[in-house]
Amino acid sequence: MLNVHSYFSFKYGLRSIEELVIWAINNKYRMMCLTDINSTAGCLDFIRQSKKKGLRPLIGIDFRNGATQQFVAIAKNNTGFQKLNTFLSNHLHQNIEIPKTPDQSIEHTFIIYPLTNIPNRELNYDEFIGIKPQEVTRVHYIKALPKEKIIAFPTFTLPRSEDHVLHSVLRAIDLNTLVSKLPP
Repeated sequence: MLNVHSYFSFKYGLRSIEELVIWAINNKYRMMCLTDINSTAGCLDFIRQSKKKGLRPLIGIDFRNGATQQFVAIAKNNTGFQKLNTFLSNHLHQNIEIPKTPDQSIEHTFIIYPLTNIPNRELNYDEFIGIKPQEVTRVHYIKALPKEKIIAFPTFTLPRSEDHVLHSVLRAIDLNTLVSKLPP
C-alpha cells in the first residue's frame, strides 16, 4: 500500500501510526509506505512500529500546495530520506511553493506524479505516473502515457467509512469554510 496518510498529515489524516500499522497487519499487507502531506513527523515511529509487527516500512512525503498534490517522493534509502527532508525544509521554512516537479536535489528517491501533473518530458527511470481508482477509465484516452510508467496509486487516509465525517470537519477547518460548502 502506497501513499498512506496518518494524523501527521495535519488537517487531513485521522489515524495514528499504531492504528495504521495494525490495520495493515490485519488486512494481510506485507509492506506499507507512509507519505504524510508535507511532513515526516511520524516516520520514526512508523518504522519502529512496523518492524515490531513484521511490516516492511517505506517512507516518503506527499508534496502538496494546499490540497493540490504536486508529486509523491519515496525514499530508496537513508540518503534519499535526508534529501527529502532538506527539500521539504527549504520550501516550508522559506515559504516557497512546492514546484510541480522536484529539482535534481532529491536523489535516491522514487517520484510519483498524479495524472493531473505529468511533466512535459520523458520520465527518468525512477519516475512514475500514479493512477487513482477513479482515474482508471481516463488512462485509455490519453495516448501519450508511457504504459510501463503507470502504477496504481490510491490515497489511503480513512480505514473506516465512518471516518469520512471527521475528515470533512478537518478539511473545512483547513479551508476555513462550512462542511456543507466543501467540494466533493
